[in-house]
Amino acid sequence: MQRIRGAGAGASGALLLAALLASTHLGLVAGRAYGESQVTWASDPVRPDETVLVRGDGFGSHPAVSFCRVADGLSAGPAQISESAWTTLPTLQASADALKFTIPAGEQPGLYAFRVVVDGVPSRPVLLNAPQCWWLQGDAGATATPGGWLRLFGKCLGSEPAQVRLELRNEQGATKVLALESADGWSLRARIPADLPPGTFQVRLHNGHGGGNGWAAAPALVISAPAPWPETVFDVLNGAGADAVRDMRRTLVKYGKPVERTAEVLAALAKAKAGGGGIVYFPAGRYHLNAPLALPPRTVLRGEGMGLVTLWWGNGTFNLDGGGDKGLAKEAEAEPPASMISGPSFAIEEMSIYLPFAHRTGIDGSGEVRLHQLRVRVDHLWALDGSKRPEGLVARLGHAFEVTDCDIIAKGEALAPGEYGVIARNRIAAGKATCPLGNGRALIVEDNEFTSTYPTAYENISGVGQDLYFARNRQQALQAHQADFSFTFDAGGSAYRGQLAAVAGATVTLAGDPHFPSWANEKSGLWRKAVLCVVSGTGSSQWRSVRSFSGRSWTLAEPFTVAPDSASVVTIVPLCGRALIIANRFEDANWVNAGYGCALDVIYAGNQLVRCAEMIDYGLASPEALLPNIGVQCFDNVLSEGAGAIEINGSVRPADCFAGHITQNIIHRNDHLAADDSGAVVVQGAAREVIIEGLTAGHPLSAIRVEHGAAGVLIRHCRGVDGPLRCDGALPAP
Repeated sequence: MQRIRGAGAGASGALLLAALLASTHLGLVAGRAYGESQVTWASDPVRPDETVLVRGDGFGSHPAVSFCRVADGLSAGPAQISESAWTTLPTLQASADALKFTIPAGEQPGLYAFRVVVDGVPSRPVLLNAPQCWWLQGDAGATATPGGWLRLFGKCLGSEPAQVRLELRNEQGATKVLALESADGWSLRARIPADLPPGTFQVRLHNGHGGGNGWAAAPALVISAPAPWPETVFDVLNGAGADAVRDMRRTLVKYGKPVERTAEVLAALAKAKAGGGGIVYFPAGRYHLNAPLALPPRTVLRGEGMGLVTLWWGNGTFNLDGGGDKGLAKEAEAEPPASMISGPSFAIEEMSIYLPFAHRTGIDGSGEVRLHQLRVRVDHLWALDGSKRPEGLVARLGHAFEVTDCDIIAKGEALAPGEYGVIARNRIAAGKATCPLGNGRALIVEDNEFTSTYPTAYENISGVGQDLYFARNRQQALQAHQADFSFTFDAGGSAYRGQLAAVAGATVTLAGDPHFPSWANEKSGLWRKAVLCVVSGTGSSQWRSVRSFSGRSWTLAEPFTVAPDSASVVTIVPLCGRALIIANRFEDANWVNAGYGCALDVIYAGNQLVRCAEMIDYGLASPEALLPNIGVQCFDNVLSEGAGAIEINGSVRPADCFAGHITQNIIHRNDHLAADDSGAVVVQGAAREVIIEGLTAGHPLSAIRVEHGAAGVLIRHCRGVDGPLRCDGALPAP
């Protein structure tokens, strides 16, 4: 098989900083012939006196690094860097496809450029700390509306709103600068002007560093005026008699029995359907229903208040009698329908819903759904027998959804999100999972309080999930140390593991037939979300999204920068990654996993782990599947109370089923083991290219241990109680 060098300059999932260079930065150096060395990935964000991990090809046996800080400013286009601006830096742990170097301690923070120099000839320049937008979302999901909002997510986006510049350019070339409402380095939020005409806009941003070389392109944004929902109000008690409002309000007292109102509710929904949607309004009271509600498109169920309106499908006693056990018994009930409330586009707000104990799905929304100030409870929830993890789903969410300011207690799962959604400021408790992120895409999950009510509950990015912003949530378990609760990626499967027969640009030919798992055959949509990863040999640690496939022929979204050769080992897995796990508080979890099974381009930053067993990066190899962890970076996380450990592992079982390193390109920087945490940092198994830097430990028993099998592990500036943190099996970097 012919090896193709530099077949493309793009980078699937923002894996390559060279992608930025390809579009706007190749003019950094004038008149320069570049060498054969190529950079495929470099770790950032990075500050002075911090170490950069570089992956690529053609580095030889003694590569050097030339480095410069790029001048600040806001010029319109890239500026050339004179040869005299570059300085040579020493390399650490250099090999043919990997090296490390440290940003000079006296340098100023900002945007940096570097080149790998082999035999005096440099590679193309690569930028560090330039903005990389992984995805964007608007108030309408994948699009935005005039007067709506825009969010951008990725790395190095800037944390000072006054310094960041975000521009929209229309098809005629006119530019609009958006005012930022917030910025935290990983996300930006801006308001779309109400008078901005609809259209397709090119988006570019600047984080305040690097002058004209600091501009980066984001995905294009479509702004379109929304079709307004009808606002005609259909009161469910209209026609029920003059005393209906008063009688319903009386049901709110203790032991007040809900009143059967199914006919009136269905009649109001029929009127909304005839009018093309509208507001179905519930005055205060407890409403008993005996049928599911099929909501017409663009219909809002609105109550007089979350504490004033209850919809109830139960039977028996609604309120418990605190002086006896009559209400504790679970009465026999008919099998509930598949869903209690369903429709293609609807909203539910300002009310409470009690779901039947045996419900399968409470709310089923296939499209645009908005849940706001909704309280959800499960009838007779205390009747669980505890023999197995409880089932039942509160809400299935489709495209462009919002769940905000809700109060939910779920028997099994609370929310099953789809794509381009917002889950914010909710209080949710669940027996199985509060908000499982598997199969989700483009999700904003922020400022929620999540509680596990069952010992084996979990939050799971299961097998596939991408473009996830999980920030400032508090996640806790009621069972404390008896719980197996976890926040985790989870192992899936692979469609192929082996070599390639040919590489021709973005098309690769597998050396053997794909082998799809029994639970996801060739026709499964899972493989339309797949990536091809190079896990060993030439081109190792690169991945590209799959665009299409037929038999052994697979077309990728873009070519590899360094094409794998016939000896390289690749795997085809569903994309699970491009996740930002930011400033959360995890309590009483067993594992908080930065990766278990497949995890690609994941950031864990500023999280608190309290009474948690481990924080893990864990790639998996078996005879059936290769599930790599690649590009997981952890910054400023704090572990406290107990013996919480940081573990970086590449698990190969049996030991001879895979000869490479399944976990690669792992950064742990400025993490802290608190004084009340005696945990260790362990690097073991088939893991390579790991940096542990700036870690501090407040307990005298804490240490760093590097076990057999790990390679390319750099330990630097890690301190314990009385000095440098004890290291077993590896020496600190020079």
